[in-house]
Amino acid sequence: MNDFKNGFGQTAVNQPAQTDLGLRDFMLGTYRYMAMAMAVTAGVAFFVGQAIEANRALLGLIYNPIVAIISIGVIMFGFGAVGRKLPSMSLGGVLAFLFGFAAFMGVLMSAYASIYNPMIVAKVFFMTVAMFGALSLFGYTTGFNLNSIIKYAAAAFMGYILIGVIGMFYAPLSVTAGGTFGIIINVIALAAIATITAWETQTLKRTYYAVAGNPAMASKMSAYGAALLLLAFINMFQILMNLFGRE
Repeated sequence: MNDFKNGFGQTAVNQPAQTDLGLRDFMLGTYRYMAMAMAVTAGVAFFVGQAIEANRALLGLIYNPIVAIISIGVIMFGFGAVGRKLPSMSLGGVLAFLFGFAAFMGVLMSAYASIYNPMIVAKVFFMTVAMFGALSLFGYTTGFNLNSIIKYAAAAFMGYILIGVIGMFYAPLSVTAGGTFGIIINVIALAAIATITAWETQTLKRTYYAVAGNPAMASKMSAYGAALLLLAFINMFQILMNLFGRE
């Protein structure tokens, strides 16, 4: 792999291929944080979903174009702000961001717990777990530098988000309505988020080598990386629900 420079101005050099126990612990810690955050997302989604079933008026408050646009802005701002301040933040602050983000996504995901068939949700969830795991393993083990293609994947995914927002106002462009257009745009988005997931795993691996001499920074990067991976997982799940979540 080529040398790279992370967001803190540090350059990570190529590392030997043999197993690095520190790297293994770093990655396992990242996935543990992600699993805990995912449990928070699922729990919040379940309880908010129960509230929606009791009062359907809540559905309109949570799922409308204005809330969706604000949510996209909040997520982008949150990750950007924390990413910039990570060196000066405490681990507790980064964990607060991780679990706060997980709870926020739980609210946004609550429709899956209230209006979708639980068996279909479970099927797509395990499909997402398998796909995410395979892509993360690929990102961890591949010798191909995914930096060379990530800009295309990111552009494609941002286009998907933009079309999704427009589709909330103009039904023919809806990414959730099905049809030929919906299938094509969701398949493109799935390819994009697949690439992003593998790239994020590869970047976490490289970042570890840049901060390996700083245990405090490594712990914060692990928690922040878990938030990034959780976002990728949720995006992947939503796209797969668009493709396979209908009765």
